[in-house]
Amino acid sequence: MNEMKILVTYAGLWKMDNGNSGLTLNYFMFGENGEQMISRVDATGGTIGQQRAKCSLDPSMREKITFVPGIYNAKMGMKIGSDGKPVLTVEDLEFFRRAIIQAEPERK
Repeated sequence: MNEMKILVTYAGLWKMDNGNSGLTLNYFMFGENGEQMISRVDATGGTIGQQRAKCSLDPSMREKITFVPGIYNAKMGMKIGSDGKPVLTVEDLEFFRRAIIQAEPERK
């Protein structure tokens, strides 16, 4: 199992009519000190930025999520997706620090 810091941006419980339930978690890879979230300039017209990751967890994991947006130490694992490819999954979370997202001060 690997550990990494993630920026959690959403956590929502869900329940289906058949009784199944879970927790949807949206997050971004944060990096050890936020290096994955640094704004970058790219004028090439190609793809830029980072897409959010999403997973479904056991609903009991909701009690571990105290602040959103927040930075969490995540234990990550791998599973095989429906397309046969490996998928990185969150297996456990531990709160690390609140996240404050703010604009850079305007330059004059």
